[in-house]
Amino acid sequence: MHQKSLVVPRVGGVLSAAVLGSLLAVPQAAAADVTCSTGVHKRTFYKNTSFSGSPVRTDCDSTISESWTGKPVSGVPSDNFGVRWSVTRDFGSGGPFAFTASATDGVRVYLDGVRKINLWTNTGNTARSKSVNLTVPSGRHTIRVDYVNWSGAAKVKHTYTPRTAATYDRTRPLAPTGVKTAYNTKTRKSTVSWSANKEMDLASYALYRRPVGSSTWTKVTTTTGRSHTDPLVNSDDRTPYYYEVRAKDKAGNTSSGSTDTIVRPLPVVTSLTGTYAKATGKVTLKWPLNTEPHFDHYTVLSNDKVNGSYVWVPLGTTKGNTWTTGPVAADGETRHYRVLVSNDAGTTTYNPHWLEAGAANELWLSIPDGIAPAYAPDLALGSCASGIQATATDYTPAPIRDFTGLEIERRATGTGTGTWTVVLHQGYDRRGDHATATVCDSLPADGRTHEYRARTYDAAGNYSPSSEIRAVTVPVG
Repeated sequence: MHQKSLVVPRVGGVLSAAVLGSLLAVPQAAAADVTCSTGVHKRTFYKNTSFSGSPVRTDCDSTISESWTGKPVSGVPSDNFGVRWSVTRDFGSGGPFAFTASATDGVRVYLDGVRKINLWTNTGNTARSKSVNLTVPSGRHTIRVDYVNWSGAAKVKHTYTPRTAATYDRTRPLAPTGVKTAYNTKTRKSTVSWSANKEMDLASYALYRRPVGSSTWTKVTTTTGRSHTDPLVNSDDRTPYYYEVRAKDKAGNTSSGSTDTIVRPLPVVTSLTGTYAKATGKVTLKWPLNTEPHFDHYTVLSNDKVNGSYVWVPLGTTKGNTWTTGPVAADGETRHYRVLVSNDAGTTTYNPHWLEAGAANELWLSIPDGIAPAYAPDLALGSCASGIQATATDYTPAPIRDFTGLEIERRATGTGTGTWTVVLHQGYDRRGDHATATVCDSLPADGRTHEYRARTYDAAGNYSPSSEIRAVTVPVG
């Protein structure tokens, strides 16, 4: 097989000092300002084998595995050129690694500037390889690979991989970092997320949970992902929990736990009652007082009409378990109230815009109707077979009538302070154009004078103003 020649100037059969120095020292020339992604090599091409002068080209290379025939890139000769790769990365906890190199001609591998592989001889077109087992300390380290091709085909490969057999790897992974929790007030479930571990031999993560006040950890899940929603913390569980994440490598080593992160599920209002006081017109709300250590305060809301739409309007906050509103119109309508809970982490009960009749923290309270019919009916008197005929009539159109019946009262004249007696209290025929009711009031024919008045009433027992008082005298029989 044809052997490639190592073309190096000699003086008296000995390498010149200048050339020998350049081969051994191989100072790194300043590379172009190229930034590569994490774990990706910066690669520089030189048109010499001493890595001197400015690079012809600088780029990024994720894998060192090349087989060039002719010029590797424009501006670099086919023979007598050099290529340098360099990468600085975080090795996490470190541990046992296998470094391998395969190349025609010269290849050297350095870890933090210390040479670990040295294959620096003329090999012709036949590549040879070498593998070394190293223990890489934890943290960030720099790998550098120098390759030179003196002539002919140029082939070079390099890898560094963790040794994952339990026989060799007894280094625990680093504990996961960046653990965050998010509590969904609607589903009342906790989502835990964390940052990617820097280990190159990571196998999985395990999420653990324990109640505050307990020292027992329960494994929630094992995953290769970096987040998990815990289905066990639900609407019926208001216990605060600590979460931690542990990493496991391919050799079976498990890290210590991450920094414990607390999730405080919301306390909830389990029932809400209320009463309306007619005397003051105020509503008083009551609910069970929460005693959870992470309880902070309540927010009381009323569903009111604002700019034409009903919205939940905060009335105020309290740490107690009662609330009295301002005066509420006694209009016979249903009022809606809601009480939210906030914990000491600043999370508040889910508060949808709409009404939820079945929600334990929501009250639908019927307010008594205290609004009387607006107008008095007309009253007409006449005679009937046994006394006085009294007729009450209201001309309000049927669609806007605010009463359910008519009432007529009578009293004897004299002092003007006599007691009124109800002689008619009944509903009206809703098919008629007018609301009317008539009574024949049986009275003795003794020549006495009586006064009558009429009014309407609604279903809540509210009465309209009375009509004008009309008097009539019964003839002597």
